[in-house]
Amino acid sequence: MIGVLFAAAIVVYLTSRDATSSLDAVATVAVDLREEGVEGRSLDRAAARKMVSAMQALLDKPETIADHFDDLKTFAATAASWAQAAESPSPELHAAVSLRSAAAELREHALGPSPVHLTRAQRSLDQARNALADEAPAPGLATDAVRDRLENLQRSQQERYQEVAEELNQ
Repeated sequence: MIGVLFAAAIVVYLTSRDATSSLDAVATVAVDLREEGVEGRSLDRAAARKMVSAMQALLDKPETIADHFDDLKTFAATAASWAQAAESPSPELHAAVSLRSAAAELREHALGPSPVHLTRAQRSLDQARNALADEAPAPGLATDAVRDRLENLQRSQQERYQEVAEELNQ
C-alpha cells in the first residue's frame, strides 16, 4: 500500500512539474508576441476612460460613426502603443486591446453598417471599462496575456485591411 501511495505521489509531482514548465513557456510566448513598428507608451487611465466615453457616445448615435474615422484611427493607434508597453498579463494590456478592438469594430460598422459590429464594440468597451476599474482584478493568467497579444496582432492586420477598404470607398 505504501508503495502505491509513493508511486502516486511521484506521478502527481511529475505532472505538476510538467504543467509548471508549460505555463512558463506560455508566459514567455506572451512576452514575445509584440507588434513591430509600434512605440510603447504607458497606459494613461484618464485618457483611456475618456476614450471609452467617446466611443460609447458613438455607439449611442451610430449614424455619426462615419464622421469620426480620424478619431477612431487615433484611438486605435493610442491603444496599440499602450498594448505595446503593457506587462503580460495585466489589466492595462486587456484594457488597451479592448479599446483597440472597439475602435476597429466601429470603423467596420462605418464601412458596412451591421448591428453585429455595434454589439462587438459594446462588448469590447465593457471589457475595457472593467479592466480600467479601480478595483481591477489581478493581472490574470499567462494564457490571458497570449489571447490579448494575439487579438492585438489580429487587430493590427484588420486595421491594414480597413485602410485599403477606406481608400477604395473614397
